[in-house]
Amino acid sequence: MAQGRSRDKRKEALWRRTVREQRQSGLTIRAFCRKHDLTETAFYFWRRELVRRVAADREAFVARRRRRRLTPFLPVWIESEAAEPTAAGRAPHEPGGRIEILLDRGRRIHVAPPVDRQALADVLVVLSEVGTRSGEAPAC
Repeated sequence: MAQGRSRDKRKEALWRRTVREQRQSGLTIRAFCRKHDLTETAFYFWRRELVRRVAADREAFVARRRRRRLTPFLPVWIESEAAEPTAAGRAPHEPGGRIEILLDRGRRIHVAPPVDRQALADVLVVLSEVGTRSGEAPAC
């Protein structure tokens, strides 16, 4: 299948049924193809292609699961205005307020003002990459 082209789900389903029917028929591929007016080359191509697609789908699924499971970050939320003020007298969500990043297993990163946005972005990228490479973020 060419890259960038979407799969024809109907054609794929048709060939999945055809390959399954051949297996259940007890006929050889040659006899089955003659009986159903199919070319053997098309049958062999689709049988091989369906195996390849299943393997590719499984690999993509596992990769997606692995990426989701290995991320060292938890969901983000912003404290309400009722949050306790910081030592500077500002609520955490106000400009110049403290930022707290909670990682897995109760680990935390505290960022005090002033915050260099690029430096913070770089730290988050490194934490994300370390968690993805090793399966676990290092202790902070």
